Amino acid sequence: MKNAGNKAEINWQRRGLSPLPLQMGLIQAEYMRLQQMGLADEKDLHNMLQGIKLYQEHPYQRGEMEEHTVWQQGSVRLLAASGHKNAASSVPLILIPSLINKADVLHITEEKSFMNWLQCHGVNCYLLDWGETVDDVKLQTMDGLITERLLPAIDYLVGEYGGRVDALGYCMGGTLLAAAAQIAEGKIRKAVFLASPWDFEAGDQKLRKEVRAGMAPALQRVMYGQTLPKDWIQSVFAAVNAQRALKKFSNFAAMDQDSDEASLFVAVEDWLNDGVDLPADLARTCIIDWYDKNQPGKAQWCVDGQVIQPQNLKCECFVVASENDVIVPLESSLSLAQLIDHAAVLKTRKGHIGMITGRQAESEVWQPVLNWLQS
Repeated sequence: MKNAGNKAEINWQRRGLSPLPLQMGLIQAEYMRLQQMGLADEKDLHNMLQGIKLYQEHPYQRGEMEEHTVWQQGSVRLLAASGHKNAASSVPLILIPSLINKADVLHITEEKSFMNWLQCHGVNCYLLDWGETVDDVKLQTMDGLITERLLPAIDYLVGEYGGRVDALGYCMGGTLLAAAAQIAEGKIRKAVFLASPWDFEAGDQKLRKEVRAGMAPALQRVMYGQTLPKDWIQSVFAAVNAQRALKKFSNFAAMDQDSDEASLFVAVEDWLNDGVDLPADLARTCIIDWYDKNQPGKAQWCVDGQVIQPQNLKCECFVVASENDVIVPLESSLSLAQLIDHAAVLKTRKGHIGMITGRQAESEVWQPVLNWLQS
C-alpha cells in the first residue's frame, strides 16, 4: 500500500495478516470509504500502517503452554489444564473450539487463558484440539468428526470421571456441540454455547453474504475433492472486519510495545491469521448446508441419521450471545436459546473474540459461565 507522506514500511515476514495483499487492499478500500464520509484522514491511515509495522516486527512469540495430552485419536487431542483432577469439581468440562482456527484462543497466553482460569476456579478443564483436519480420515466429513472424534473424546471423560460431563462450545464449536449433545443423550450434564451460530438467516447477514459471494471459487475446489484453503476462509473474514482492522492497528500503534497488553494483541493476531485448511466434504457442509441453505435453522441438518433439533436436548443449556459480534449475530445465537426450553441466556457487549481475550472478559463472560456451571 502506498500513500503520500506515509513512510511506514511493512515487514512481510510475519505470518500475520493472511492473505496479506488482500487484507491490505480491503483495509485501504475501507479507509477510502471512511475518508469520503469525513470519518478518516491521513493521520488515521498513518497510525494504522504504523500499527501493522509494529505488529510485524514485534518480538513476542507464543511459548509452549503448560498442558498435556490425555487422549488422542487421529489428529484430535484432548489437552488437560495444569492441575487437572485437582480441582474441586467432580464434573469435567470439555472446551470445544471452532474448526477454522486453532484451539489456542481458549488458552492464548498463560496470563489470558480461559482454560486455566476455569481450572483455577475449581473446574476440571479439558481442551479439544482438532489438529490438522485434512490429515485425519475421520475428520473428512461432519458425521465422522462428531461420531468418531468428538463423541469418543466425551466418552473418555465419562469413563475417567464415572458420570456425565459438562461441555462448552465456542463459535462453530457450539453448533457441533448441539449435535453431539443430542446424539450422546445422557452423557452431557450442562452445555454452554458461546457465540454459537444456529439460524444463519437471522440478524445481520454480512458474513453470510461474504461466504455466498465467494462460493463459486470455493465450491469449484471442493467439488473435485480438494481442500478449502485457509486463505479463502481468511479472505471472507477479512472482508467482514475491514473497518475493525483499521481501528485495531491504530490502537495497537498507541500501546506501550513492552506491555502485556501489546503481547496479548500480537498473540491474538497471530492466532487469527494462523488458520487451517478444511477437507472438501467438511467445507461443503459449512458453506452449502449451513451458510447457504441454513439447514440448522430450518431443522434440516442431519448428523448420523438424526435431524439435529435443539429442542430435543435433555441437558441444561446456557447461551451466551454478543450484541457486538460481526461474525455471529446476536439473533443467530439467540435462535438456539429460543428452541431450548428453560435455556439460560447472557447477552454481552463483548465482541466475538473479546469475550475470550478482552479486558473485561473475566467479569462479563467467564464469571457468569463459571457461576452457571457451579450452580
